[in-house]
Amino acid sequence: MFSFNFTNIFSHGLKVDKKKVQKIQDIKIIRTARRSKSISLKIRNGELEISCPYNTSEIFIKNLVERKKLWIEKNIERSKKNHLKIDQISNGFITYKGLELKLVKKKSSIERIFVEDKKLKIFYSDESRIRKLIIEWLKLQANNFLRTRLLFLSKRISIQFNSLTIKSYTARWGSCNVRGDIFLNWKLIMLPESVIDYVLIHELAHINVPNHSKKFWELVKKKDPNYCKNQQWLKNNGSSFILFK
Repeated sequence: MFSFNFTNIFSHGLKVDKKKVQKIQDIKIIRTARRSKSISLKIRNGELEISCPYNTSEIFIKNLVERKKLWIEKNIERSKKNHLKIDQISNGFITYKGLELKLVKKKSSIERIFVEDKKLKIFYSDESRIRKLIIEWLKLQANNFLRTRLLFLSKRISIQFNSLTIKSYTARWGSCNVRGDIFLNWKLIMLPESVIDYVLIHELAHINVPNHSKKFWELVKKKDPNYCKNQQWLKNNGSSFILFK
């Protein structure tokens, strides 16, 4: 989801519980009586949605859409691409360490999966098992790679952790508790390696600084000089991978 907010001068003194939903030029308009002076533009599943104060004029909304036309078009296109990546398997590909691999499927009495020439070759005994086989393969790769990489980065940046647990999340990439236990999302294996490193360094940094203060970000920058670039990539692209199914 992508959003843009700004102040609307037309909102004042309305009841809190009033709401109206309508369509203007195929745009979903949500009018609310909450005491807010802001308008929110959001892209949901490739469509524009505008939340605004109840008495915002239709002319104002149309002019707003015209002024933000380039932003809207850019983010609708990005949203559509991200939505495509949520169900990669049905669309004939999978992303592994940032590289899109075409799925090549072949029936066989022996089930196995391997990468060759930018293809993920799946030998399956039953077609209904293909998705399960691919996800099991990704989880295995994640387990092997993330454990090895976290240990390597821990030594490189001189921050020790207590334990690592690899889990499945739909809203976070990782977390760390006060004991130094790190939890990582197996879907990290789908991201570019530089972005994976950023997430791992981010969680390791929390062992020393358990918050997102200025001190924390200074530590992250020291350990990962390109963290801003990796953080922005995750912000722009992460939703389609964390919602992968």
